Amino acid sequence: MITSKSNELIKKVTSLKEKKYRNLHGEFIVEGIKQIREAVFSELEIVHIFYSPLYNGEFQNHSCAVPVSEDVFSKLSEEVTPQGILAVLKIPHILCEKPEKNAILLDGISDPGNLGTIIRTANAAGYCDLYLRNCTDPYAPKCIRAAMSGIFFVRIHIVSDQDVLRFLSDIPMLCADMSGENLYEFSVPQPFCLVIGNEANGVSRFVRDQCNYTVRIPMRETCESLNAGVSAGILMYHLGYQK
Repeated sequence: MITSKSNELIKKVTSLKEKKYRNLHGEFIVEGIKQIREAVFSELEIVHIFYSPLYNGEFQNHSCAVPVSEDVFSKLSEEVTPQGILAVLKIPHILCEKPEKNAILLDGISDPGNLGTIIRTANAAGYCDLYLRNCTDPYAPKCIRAAMSGIFFVRIHIVSDQDVLRFLSDIPMLCADMSGENLYEFSVPQPFCLVIGNEANGVSRFVRDQCNYTVRIPMRETCESLNAGVSAGILMYHLGYQK
């Protein structure tokens, strides 16, 4: 059992709470029993599973299991009410390529909670390829919590402007914007790429110029806008399941 917070392995794992160290080591943190079960099911590479004396379950016998003291676990965990188990996973190396089916391009999503919600909903709604341009880190702890197990079952592509042109130019792109056509009167082409912009500024000029269509969610005059995660969810389900 590791009992020292100064242990080199513990210091390394703690550093993964920061983006630069996640990028350096190519690893990220997942907390909670359900999330770790889903991670194992997804067959992502597990580096370590840390558990405290509070945890008594199947992962104690995992080949990557590392027992730690309560004090050490409290240093590793960011949960308000931790379950006593935490895993370190390898960030999957995904070769950027054209989407297989309907896809999503996220253009400048800055809030990790919004990004995680969109990833979770995309997995539920059957969108396998998510292209992230100038977005917050999808492997940040807050994003992982919001995404739940969705992060394990979608392909995350971090893209440049050149990548957008290369991999998405052959598929109809639908820009979500309040100036667009009513979502419920729009006949969607199949397959398509749904574009969701920054929470404050919307879709960037560069990406907007690549879009073939613009759609909007109709709202009452008393409502100025919807949360990016909520908007994305409505659009994903309506467009994806439109006959």
